[in-house]
Amino acid sequence: MKIVKKSNIINKITHNLKNIGFVPTMGALHEGHASLIKLSKKKTNKTIVSIFVNPKQFNKKKDYNTYPNKIKQDLALCKKLKVDYVFLPNIKEVYNWNSSISKQPKIKNIMEEKFRKGHFDGVLKVMSQLLSIVNCTKVFMGKKDYQQLILIKELIKLNKLKTKLVECKTVRIKNGAALSSRNLLLESHEIYLMGKVAKILKNYKKQLKKVRFNSNFIKNKIYNLGIKNIDYVELIKLNTLSKVKKISNKTNIFIAYYIRNIRLIDNI
Repeated sequence: MKIVKKSNIINKITHNLKNIGFVPTMGALHEGHASLIKLSKKKTNKTIVSIFVNPKQFNKKKDYNTYPNKIKQDLALCKKLKVDYVFLPNIKEVYNWNSSISKQPKIKNIMEEKFRKGHFDGVLKVMSQLLSIVNCTKVFMGKKDYQQLILIKELIKLNKLKTKLVECKTVRIKNGAALSSRNLLLESHEIYLMGKVAKILKNYKKQLKKVRFNSNFIKNKIYNLGIKNIDYVELIKLNTLSKVKKISNKTNIFIAYYIRNIRLIDNI
């Protein structure tokens, strides 16, 4: 495993390789990231993992400052999984790069964008830079951040990049809680609470074959767990990210909520 900190070096390396898998991360790696890396190792000849906490996608400075930093553990995991290259840039290396990607998809004012103004602008900016720096064949991303995934897929399509986005299943622990880097900020009983929320969503989705979607019904069930703040619970059509009331095989229930001051998202 080689650690590369300079954009021009990783760009040159990837220009000379074929069938490259890219796993962009913000560090604090967990089994969800590991599953992306393993799939990349299986589907491509070389795997590159980037670790870069992007300040532009945090709409609260405190959230950026408290984001988990586990770089030693991250590098150890990458080495264990036999990652070929870890791209470990600083802010200048990412944003001083002259990106060839200029067209940006339109961001709809629903869910994450409604509650985190500017968040997706930051995501698209950093991915435009990273996909311009790293010449990859496939990008591996998880479905937990589904809105982000859809926007990056549109970014790739709009700019006619020779890159395919591979959608990967959300990895969960035994109680149903989705793995997230932010879970490192939670206590064990709070992780248990996350599992309870996921179970409510899962059970309600089964009921939706017979009833129309009612967000207040779910919210009340979740409030009864002791959770005090929910940004949204919506039934969303996956290909358009529009709100619907009837379930189909192309809909998921999306949620954003807080345990203490830690914001968590999921979709079932």
